[in-house]
Amino acid sequence: MSTSELSAFELYALHWDERDQAVTASFEGPLDEAARRTWEAPPEHDWVRFHLTFAAVDDVEVRGWSYQLPTRVEQVSVGERVSVTVTGEGTDVRFTSAPAVRVASRTSQAGSL
Repeated sequence: MSTSELSAFELYALHWDERDQAVTASFEGPLDEAARRTWEAPPEHDWVRFHLTFAAVDDVEVRGWSYQLPTRVEQVSVGERVSVTVTGEGTDVRFTSAPAVRVASRTSQAGSL
């Protein structure tokens, strides 16, 4: 997914797996008509949650992690790899990796409280 596509969703978790040198980023957010088609969601679904894994992670720098929203995730292609930055208030995480792969996704109908 491109940075512009990711900016429509909220990053709610980063999972670091040092055994496999991977980072899984978890996102969620509302679906509009165009996004509903992209995610192949039923008409009544208005929310998506998905996970992207960045494999072969290298050059990790963590200068802060406060999980203050909004948090922005940007990826820039560098040859066959990507340079990833996760920034926000008090957050600055950077690494290089293989391009992201979607490992799971689920659409749903947002419930009211």
